Amino acid sequence: MGIEKMVLVNIVGDMSQLDNTLGKCCESGCFHIEPALSRSNENRSEFKMLSEENPYTNTLRRFGELCRKLGIDVSSAAAVKAASYSETGYKTLYDFERYVDSLEREPGALLDEKRDCYKEISEKGAAIKQLNHLKGMNANFEQVFSCEYTHIKLGKLPIDSFEKLEYYDEVFFFIPFDKDKQFYWGMYFCANKDKAVVDEIFQTLYFEPVTVSPYIQGTPEKALEELNDAVNRRSLRVEQIDEELARFSKEKSEEVLKVYAQLALRDNTFGLRKKAAAVNGKFYVKGFVPKNMSEDFKKQLSKLKSISVTLLPADSEPDLTPPTKLKNGWFSRPYISVVEMYGVPVYNGINPTLFVALSFTLLFGIMFGDLGQGFVVFLAGLFMSLKLKNKYGGLLTRCGLSSMFFGFMYGSFFGFEDFLDPVYEAIGWGKKPLEIFDQTTFILISAVAIGVAIILMSMILNIVTGFKQHDYEKAIFGCNGIAGIIFYSSVAAALVGRLAGFSLTTPMYVIFLIVIPLICIFCRVPFSIAAKYKRWQLSEDPEEGGIGNFIVENFFEMFEFLLSYVSNTLSFLRVGGFVLCHAGMMLVVMTLMDGFSAAAQPIVLVVGNAFVMAMEGMIVAIQLIRLEFYEVFSRFYEGDGKPFEPVGTKLVSDTE
Repeated sequence: MGIEKMVLVNIVGDMSQLDNTLGKCCESGCFHIEPALSRSNENRSEFKMLSEENPYTNTLRRFGELCRKLGIDVSSAAAVKAASYSETGYKTLYDFERYVDSLEREPGALLDEKRDCYKEISEKGAAIKQLNHLKGMNANFEQVFSCEYTHIKLGKLPIDSFEKLEYYDEVFFFIPFDKDKQFYWGMYFCANKDKAVVDEIFQTLYFEPVTVSPYIQGTPEKALEELNDAVNRRSLRVEQIDEELARFSKEKSEEVLKVYAQLALRDNTFGLRKKAAAVNGKFYVKGFVPKNMSEDFKKQLSKLKSISVTLLPADSEPDLTPPTKLKNGWFSRPYISVVEMYGVPVYNGINPTLFVALSFTLLFGIMFGDLGQGFVVFLAGLFMSLKLKNKYGGLLTRCGLSSMFFGFMYGSFFGFEDFLDPVYEAIGWGKKPLEIFDQTTFILISAVAIGVAIILMSMILNIVTGFKQHDYEKAIFGCNGIAGIIFYSSVAAALVGRLAGFSLTTPMYVIFLIVIPLICIFCRVPFSIAAKYKRWQLSEDPEEGGIGNFIVENFFEMFEFLLSYVSNTLSFLRVGGFVLCHAGMMLVVMTLMDGFSAAAQPIVLVVGNAFVMAMEGMIVAIQLIRLEFYEVFSRFYEGDGKPFEPVGTKLVSDTE
């Protein structure tokens, strides 16, 4: 468990080998590229950054759109990687364009026919929708619109407006054919000489004319029958085309994915050129590689002609921050997502994933202890991991097992508190290890004790991080350093002694374990400067003020530190509170179940358990994340690191 050590790689070679070099970097899957020139040396270097338009992007987008039409999945990097990066004989952009052209021509006629079918279905579908409102017309459309001396319009009139027609004296007729919740569908007609006046009247009544589709001929009933037949024929033809395209895609899928992988790789490779620098026919590329892969990476690139690869320590360039790649075991790997919510750790920091995995799993089981419900959570995690391939599945399986363990200790099985009594008797325990409502004080004190232990572990991690970073204020004199851990643990031990009936607070105990650590925390800045630079100074910035300003600022900061010790510790009371809350909610469910008939009791039990699991499970997860972030991470974790992102892992361009 830790952070992968990195090596800085400098690559120099002839410009003719730049694309091949970047291609090898992509294929390696372990090269994190950085801009070849930093801002500090860009103006002073003979090398200049490359800036070129990527010629592969449009072809790749066109290729991806064609694959989507053919039903070939290139929407995920996994689908492309499955085809590998094997050579396909296509070397230049012209080769790829010719391949895409040929791929378009082969099923092109089918795709065009399919597009025409959809267009016809859409147009005739709109005509069918019109006819459904005009079926009551009972007349031939050609005859109606061929009247020489009569003005006729089809359309829909709002229901409110229909009631106002009786107030008009003009000579016109409105004949409704159909009615829905908002409109009367019909037609109005009048003499041609009254056309302008009648059109104005119906316009003020919000009459909406309907343009009769050219597909509508004869009577509405006959036209409707013909249109439905045509739509059905077109829909059947679309299904046939889809079957033909599916056969074509199945035959071509493997080849298409290989060519697409090559084109995507070249698109990625060319896109990386903007991070390279060049001068006098030479290129310069740099980036980071995990130390355990650096020699193999160098060997792969050394196979190219006119290429020089140099491996340097990760901190060789002060203005270049090494990326962070976390190393995690099987148990802690699913908790990476929780850690990354707060941010990626800095390169010279520590990997807190194992600590988070242990504390999160432990606290979840304590707060959500139920053998039956924990088993359901475990099964849900297995389903998410094995079937849905969801990254949170592993987290749920571990939390489910923890919940099952503590549920067994509490004697709780879907709310039945006596269900496991025969098991305890069989193994010789006699009764359940923990009776929740009878041992409330013990549960709350235990929750605070667990919180103290987790906070102390957080301080130890902060001390380790401080020494790794040579930050003596953080490691020794800070409120979470050695001085802080001595003060906090001493006060906690004194309180435990007082509760146990004996006193630890002797004068020497108070002076050496409480007062002196407080002085170190108060004077942490000058003490750390003295330790680092061997000289005394109140601040690294001499303009920040004198001793008076120093005392005032540190007094208030000291008050904040002391308050945080108390608030962070008491915050873990919520762990014990949720133990009682869970038991209380299940007691309510069991009480409600007893009030129903025997037939309804199973339903009440299932619904009640589902409600408790959904609501409390979500709340417990939120509270645990809060505890991790505010009470734990705030003491040692720096989440402003740069994630390790090897080139070549994102092969799919946006084809939408």
